[in-house]
Amino acid sequence: MGHRPMITFSFMVILPLLLHVSITMVMKNIFIQSLDKIPYEIWVFPGIVLTIASMSMYSIIYRDMFDLRIHKKSFLPMTLTPFTKTQLILGFLITSIIETTVYVLIAMGVLTILLPNSLDWSDYFIIPIFAFLYSFILGNIIITFSVLTDRVSTYIFTSVTMFLVIVFGSGILVEFEFYPKTIGIILSNLPLSMILTSLRSIIFFNRFDWTLIITPIVVAIVWTWMNGYLLKRKLRQ
Repeated sequence: MGHRPMITFSFMVILPLLLHVSITMVMKNIFIQSLDKIPYEIWVFPGIVLTIASMSMYSIIYRDMFDLRIHKKSFLPMTLTPFTKTQLILGFLITSIIETTVYVLIAMGVLTILLPNSLDWSDYFIIPIFAFLYSFILGNIIITFSVLTDRVSTYIFTSVTMFLVIVFGSGILVEFEFYPKTIGIILSNLPLSMILTSLRSIIFFNRFDWTLIITPIVVAIVWTWMNGYLLKRKLRQ
C-alpha cells in the first residue's frame, strides 16, 4: 500500500510520454498542421490531455463505484446514508474529478517538456478548467453504465467501445472537417466535442462562445440528476 502513490505517479508520468510517442509523433507526420495552420503537436495538446483525463475517469469510477457495487463491498452501506442518491452521485463525481485534475496537471507538465513551442502561461489555467467540465460529463456517462451493468466483461467491453468513440469522435485527434459532412456536423455538436472545440477556440484564437459552454453544463447537471434516479431504481431492485 505504501508504494501505491509512487507507482501511480510514475504511471502518470510515463502515460503522457507513451501517448506522445505513439500518437503525436506519428500523427504529426500525417497532419503536419491543422486547417488553421497550427502545428499539429500544439493543436493536439489539449486533446491528449483530455484523453488522459478520460483514462483516469474510467479507472477511478471503476474502482470507487462499479467494483464496490458489483462485488458488494462497501457500496450498499454508503447508499444507506441520509444523502439523496443524486448527492451520492455528485460525491462520486467530485472526488473522481479532483483526482483526475491532479493527473491532468502532471500530464500537462510532462507534455509541455516535449513541445517544440510552449503554450501561453494562461493556457495552463484554462485547460484544467475545461478538463474539469469534460470530466463532469464523461463521469456521468461512465456512472450510467456502472449503474446499469452487472457484469465485469460487459463493463469492460462498453468502456473500451465508448473510449474509442470518444477518442475518434470528439475531435481529439483529427478535425471534424475530415469526416463526411453530415457525420462531422453530428459529432461536433456532441457535448464532449463542444468542450474541446471551445477550449481550442479560446487558447488558439481568443474566441469565447457561451453556447459551447452552457450546453455541456446543462447536460451535465441533468445527467447527474438522471444518474441519481437510475441508482435509486437499481437499489430498489
